[in-house]
Amino acid sequence: MFPSFLRTPRYLANITAHFAVDLLNSTVPLILALFSVSLGLSNTAVGLLATFYTLGNSLTQPLFGWLVDRYGLRRLGAAGVAWLAGFYALAALLPGWGALVALAAAGIGSAAFHPQGVMRAGQVDLRHVATATAMFFMFGQIALGLGPAVAGTLVETWGRPSLAFLASLGLLAALALSRQHFPRPAAAPAARQNSTRASQRFGALALALFALLLFSRMTVQSTTTTFLPKYLQDSGWTPARYGVASSMLMIGSAVGNLVGGGLADRWGRRRVVAGSLFVVTPVLWLYLGAAGLGFHALIFIIGMLTGAGFSVTVVMAQALLPGRQALASGLTLGFIFASGAIGAAVAGWIADSVGLAWVLRGVAGLALLGGLCALALPATRFGQTHAA
Repeated sequence: MFPSFLRTPRYLANITAHFAVDLLNSTVPLILALFSVSLGLSNTAVGLLATFYTLGNSLTQPLFGWLVDRYGLRRLGAAGVAWLAGFYALAALLPGWGALVALAAAGIGSAAFHPQGVMRAGQVDLRHVATATAMFFMFGQIALGLGPAVAGTLVETWGRPSLAFLASLGLLAALALSRQHFPRPAAAPAARQNSTRASQRFGALALALFALLLFSRMTVQSTTTTFLPKYLQDSGWTPARYGVASSMLMIGSAVGNLVGGGLADRWGRRRVVAGSLFVVTPVLWLYLGAAGLGFHALIFIIGMLTGAGFSVTVVMAQALLPGRQALASGLTLGFIFASGAIGAAVAGWIADSVGLAWVLRGVAGLALLGGLCALALPATRFGQTHAA
C-alpha cells in the first residue's frame, strides 16, 4: 500500500515542480555545447560557464532558505520555478550572448525553489519523513536522467527554439504549485529544547563531524561518477560500453536514494548512512578487478550504497535545526554540491600523479571516514532524540 502522502495534492505538486526544475537544469550542458560552436567557446570557457551555473545555483540556496524561515514567503518556491522557466525560454529563443546571460539568470530560480521544496517534502507524518524526502529527490534524479535525451531530440528535430516547450512545462508546474496551500512549520517547544541540549553537548564538534560526513560521502559519489567513464575509456572501452556502466551507476543511485529513505524511517538515519558507507568501502576497493556482468552488478551496488544517504543526510540537517528547515536544506544542498565539485577536482589533480585506478580505489577510505562520522553524530529524529 502506498504511503498516504502520495495521495496529497500539495506533495504531488511539489515533486512535479522538482521534476520540472531538474529537467531544465539537466539540459544546461547541452545548451552550452550548442553555443560553443556558434560563439566559438573553448572547452575551458564551457567548463567555466557550467561551473558558474552550478556554484551560483548551490551557494545561493542558504540565502533563500534563510528568507523562507525568516519571512515565510510561501510562494517563493513557485516563483522560483516560474523564474527558471521564463529565463530558460529566453535562453532558448534569444541569439548569441543574450541567451547565455538569460541562462545564467535562470539558475537563480532553481536555487530559490530547492530549500523550500525540500522542506515541504518533509511536511508529512514523522514516520515517513525520510521516505517522502527520498521520493522528492528521486523525481529530480529521474528528470536529470531524461532531460538531456529529451532536449537533444527536440533540438535535433526542430532546433534550439523548441526547448521553449520544456520551459512551458515548467510554467505549468509553477502554476500548479502556486495553487497549493502549505503550512508554515513551527518548531515545537520540545524540539527547541532538544536542539538546545544537543548544541550544548556537541556544539561545533557535531557540526564539524556532519560537514565531514557530507564532504566524504559526496566526494566518493562525485569522484566515481566523474572519473569511472574516463578510466574505462583509457582501458579501451567504447563509449557505448562505458555509457552503460555510467547508467548503471546513476540508476543504482536513484534506487538507493529511495530505499535508503524507507530504511531510515524504520531503522534510524545514522544507522542507514553509516551502514551504507561501511558496506560500500570494500566494494569500492575491489570492483575494478571484476569483469563482465559482475563488474556491472558491483557498479550498480556502489551507486545504490553511495546514493542511500543523500536524502537522509538532508533530513538529519533539518533535525539539527528545528524551525529552520529551509535554511538547513539550503545549507546542506549547497555544501553537498560545492564539496562534491571541489572533491572531484582534487581527485583529478591527484589522479594526474598516481593514476585513476588508485584514486577510484582510494575513495574507499573516505567512505569509511564518513561512516565513522555518521556514528559519532548525536542521535536526532526530526528534532527529537532517537536511539538510531
